[in-house]
Amino acid sequence: MRKQPQVTEQTRANLRQAFWELYAEKPVEKISVREITDRAGYNRATFYLYYHDVYELLAEIEDQVLGNIERLVNERLLKGDRLDFSQHMGLILRLAQRSRDYTRVLLGPHGDPAFTQRLKQVISPLVDRFFLPGEELGDQGERIAREFYLSGILATIRIWTSEDDPMPIEQLIELVMHIVL
Repeated sequence: MRKQPQVTEQTRANLRQAFWELYAEKPVEKISVREITDRAGYNRATFYLYYHDVYELLAEIEDQVLGNIERLVNERLLKGDRLDFSQHMGLILRLAQRSRDYTRVLLGPHGDPAFTQRLKQVISPLVDRFFLPGEELGDQGERIAREFYLSGILATIRIWTSEDDPMPIEQLIELVMHIVL
């Protein structure tokens, strides 16, 4: 009976992996439960023991990735009194690099636009705290400036993680600092 949780987690991991391989190839709406279970070596009934549908499986992966980013933002990046751009960006990029297989797909052409919006909400406190304070931009100006920063950060991460041979983190940070600051 002690093995049951291990077997359960292994089955879930196999289903997630099979789904992920398919999601890297095509949009979620074109992925069937049959394709996932065939690839993972299970029957459809096994899939439905763990997930309602493919969207629930995708949501689980997205929630895991966003949870990691949110912990980094809340526990590390928002703790300081000032922005250390190279250090903060370095931490974000290292996290993106560690989860590169997920990041490149979630932010890529098959990725869910809702994920990008949720990611922006998670990192928005960084922009609000370190880029917008003290600026007299008005509500509309703040929304535009926030979107400018957030879209730029995510586009940089998207392009960088999609490269087969991405430039080193330090070089990327220098490039961004040279262009933006």
